[in-house]
Amino acid sequence: MIDFLDAAEALAHELDLLEEVSQNPAKRHLWFWESPTCLVSPKNLSNKPLFEKASQILEAEGWPVHLRSTGGDVTPQGTGILNVTHVYATQSGIQVDIRREYDRLCTAIEQALGPGASRGWQPGAFCDGEFNVQFNGRKFAGTAMRIRRGKADRSRSAVLAHAIMLIEPVSLDAIDAINRFLDQLGEVRRIDPAAHASLPEGDSKEDFVKRLTDAFAM
Repeated sequence: MIDFLDAAEALAHELDLLEEVSQNPAKRHLWFWESPTCLVSPKNLSNKPLFEKASQILEAEGWPVHLRSTGGDVTPQGTGILNVTHVYATQSGIQVDIRREYDRLCTAIEQALGPGASRGWQPGAFCDGEFNVQFNGRKFAGTAMRIRRGKADRSRSAVLAHAIMLIEPVSLDAIDAINRFLDQLGEVRRIDPAAHASLPEGDSKEDFVKRLTDAFAM
């Protein structure tokens, strides 16, 4: 099942799930969701002097800007974009290794994609990072993570692992919106639509979600 809801609601719900797992480490959530057209920005960009003005301009153009608590960079939401949020607790007494947790997230996506999947930096992609999942050498998924020390069991941590995945080719309107937003903030980097991949022709979102659900269960 894939939920469709406003991005601000989705981001708030992610934090609710993280809090729930922090208080009950036996809980685990695998949640797929989609959102109407918007941009999602990390909170650190809201400290920029021109952030409010940039947000107002983009909202007037049909691209409201929402803030998220995880790191990274500006990402789009809208048609053809699928999000997966995996919230779970680490094993008791084992020190958190963020690379291990990212590997858990990325490996599941790579397994669902199949041959041609890899990970790593992709110059020109939105929210570029070491833990991008690529498909045939271009960015398919961006990943982010938040980790919180467990409240019920201090020897465990609650992990919120998130990926934004391009089920359909990224829209030029979305790339233009990100670039306009970055311009308004005074940022010099530019996003290139050619740096991105999507599901191969003939593959369906429903089949991909099933494979990804199975991969997370391994």
